[in-house]
Amino acid sequence: MCMVREDSPCQGCVPIAVRPFRTARCGPQFLGVTPPTSPFAPHRATFPCPALLAQAGRAGLGGPREALLGAVMAVRLVHGIRLPWPLDPAVRAARAEAARQWLVAVTMPAKTRTALQRAFATSASGDPATAADALEVVTEVTLSHLDKAARAELVRLVTALRADAAQLAGDRDRAVE
Repeated sequence: MCMVREDSPCQGCVPIAVRPFRTARCGPQFLGVTPPTSPFAPHRATFPCPALLAQAGRAGLGGPREALLGAVMAVRLVHGIRLPWPLDPAVRAARAEAARQWLVAVTMPAKTRTALQRAFATSASGDPATAADALEVVTEVTLSHLDKAARAELVRLVTALRADAAQLAGDRDRAVE
């Protein structure tokens, strides 16, 4: 029988006992399968460090949460210089300035604040190698608040930034030859 209309059978319906969950749509439903998109639809934006976001959400109010939110902000800003589509330098500078203003309003240890300010500044400069170094310092400073998954995501992003820097250096060498 159809889930939408109880009185008539549907060609694609699966019996209610076989379905993993009850839906208002006809046809078999599979958990974890995303529906197809049109070929011209934009890709869904995703954050590169979801475990870091989850850790910041679970952290208690006060120092740990503010430090982790600063790390989230640093990751968001540094991700704007990643290849193949880095953000415009004016946009990066405006985002870094807004993040610095946010950092002024937040109370946190001086070491953490300095590391975050450096990460914000390097995101505006656009150099992936210095951004990777700054993000590595942010990882070290917030290490006591991070779980394994969040730490792995930050290390993965640092590695990707260093690969981007190497690729940019290789492109510059080819352009000189």
